[in-house]
Amino acid sequence: MLFAVSYQPRANATEESQKRALTLFANWKPPAAYVLKAHYTNADGSGGLALVETESAAAALEVHGAWTPFFEFKVVPIVEIEKAVQIGFGTIKWRESVK
Repeated sequence: MLFAVSYQPRANATEESQKRALTLFANWKPPAAYVLKAHYTNADGSGGLALVETESAAAALEVHGAWTPFFEFKVVPIVEIEKAVQIGFGTIKWRESVK
């Protein structure tokens, strides 16, 4: 399953916490069940976003739990646009069938 993960630094972030987060990240590897398809930081320093594939809520918790002292996360399931269009047509067809 694909997820869009966005994150931003916690309001109480300090230079010390930023340094700690960067040091941890430089030494971190995600678990095998959590595949980072893409990972970007916002150029204004306000956080970042990642495209993630995982079938395991436990793997997501393992990853995000490691970073919760530093960041607030928003994790949203996503669907490839080609699939979403077909699903959309299917839902329209169903609605039109109900009189």
